Amino acid sequence: MTRPNISRTGLVLSGGGARAAYQVGVLKAISEILPFTTHQNPFPIISGTSAGAINATVVAAYAQHFRLGMKRLENVWANFHCDQIFLTNFWTLTRSSASWIKTLIGGTSKGPIGLLDNQPLAKLLDSVIPYPLIEKAIAQGELEALTVTASSYTTGESISFYQATSQTQPWRRHRRRGHPAIISTSHLLASAAIPMVFPVTKVGSQYFGDGSMRFLAPLSPALHLGADKILVVGVDPAHAPVDELSHPEGYPTIAEIGGHVLDSVFIDSLESDLERLQRINSTLNKIPDRIKAKSFHLKNIETLVINPSQDISLIAREHFSALPRAVQFFLRRIGIDGQSGDSILSYLLFEKPFTRALIQLGYQDASNKADDILAFYGLPT
Repeated sequence: MTRPNISRTGLVLSGGGARAAYQVGVLKAISEILPFTTHQNPFPIISGTSAGAINATVVAAYAQHFRLGMKRLENVWANFHCDQIFLTNFWTLTRSSASWIKTLIGGTSKGPIGLLDNQPLAKLLDSVIPYPLIEKAIAQGELEALTVTASSYTTGESISFYQATSQTQPWRRHRRRGHPAIISTSHLLASAAIPMVFPVTKVGSQYFGDGSMRFLAPLSPALHLGADKILVVGVDPAHAPVDELSHPEGYPTIAEIGGHVLDSVFIDSLESDLERLQRINSTLNKIPDRIKAKSFHLKNIETLVINPSQDISLIAREHFSALPRAVQFFLRRIGIDGQSGDSILSYLLFEKPFTRALIQLGYQDASNKADDILAFYGLPT
């Protein structure tokens, strides 16, 4: 049987809150499409941001047992409840909202401030991710590197914390750098701290928020770590049909404005970076090899991008009623009601009817690209 060519293959998982359930379906399909005779890890280099950082870390932790890891990852996402991510009782939501408003008015805070208290997420990550297995996989050659990116409120930089082989060197570019670390729950909480929604997280001496903020080159960590081809799993349809999008009339609600902001944080940078990479590839293809060999440090990077075939925001609309009643009550106050505010709802809807729908969508989309995935790994279709 032909073995997949996995040398220097990078996996990039973008951010997106509850939308990241889509990535689980894609990874599940890949684990079935590739003709493994062992539990071989198809991604030696793994990079994740925000909720994608959590999925990336699970993939890395199970690098020696890829299929098993994907089954466990699916089991968590397929049985999600909001109270595994943030506190959902009425009085906690009231207190958090009051503190948030008080901070906006007073301008000062004595502690972590966010609309939602994500203490349950910290406990969940500690219980389901076997962090020591990451270093074991690196030591035994099943994994080269894992990196998760967070945005520093202290310095304004995007910092990609990486756990890798000893030969890996830190890097620094304008407003972004790579920093060696032993990846832990703190790094994941920092990377997934959606601005204004979840509290910022302190790592070392700095305070961090969601890694998608100001992250203009989301492909760069995988490239710095040596990837020569990259599989990207996004969380937004590349070409959403205009007639299927919701266009509410009248002045936009807080939720609609917030959803627009989150879309710009989680989606736009990845699409721009992919376009930039494709332009570089196109330019390099026009230059003779003999000249590139002498004068260029750039190289062609093969990419395979898998994006949702349906608008995830519209899927979220169908599952608003799955939220706890207290959460529904507070979301309605800012204009999220299952008829409007779909975009921001899709980032927060950590309930199994929604996550299962996204897992199924991701699985189907990746299955439809089975030939592309096999070709990406140099396998016969």
